[in-house]
Amino acid sequence: MSINKKELEDLILRIEGLEKRLDKLDPISKRKLPSKKEQVEEIQNNLEEWSKKFPSLDVEFELLKMLDWLKANQKRKKDYKAFFRNWLRKSSNSVEKKVEEVYRYIYGCNNRDDCSTQESEYKDMYIFCKKCSAQKTIIKSIKS
Repeated sequence: MSINKKELEDLILRIEGLEKRLDKLDPISKRKLPSKKEQVEEIQNNLEEWSKKFPSLDVEFELLKMLDWLKANQKRKKDYKAFFRNWLRKSSNSVEKKVEEVYRYIYGCNNRDDCSTQESEYKDMYIFCKKCSAQKTIIKSIKS
């Protein structure tokens, strides 16, 4: 199969046209993003939308935590919106894990064996025994 001179010239012109179009389109890695300030302002302006996407989180508080973390670790990001989205995903995963890991605590007396035990969902409680007036301590924890 041979190509004549006219078809070859047409093909070259089409290729040159495609190359010119590609030069106009910057790859994503080279795109110019807005400044940090502009990106953070855009996130702040859309907090309600972020809250709908991540209902289990306090999105405004998470934004402050993220900005504090960036400042404390002297980090800069190219795309703060993407970084914030990933920050929220990680935070929502940790919230879900914390909810699943619910413990119940059994408090009892160390002084006497005949004193009753008491169950609580709180770890840091001051519970006193009615029989011996001693402070009860955690003798067992149960994962619910």
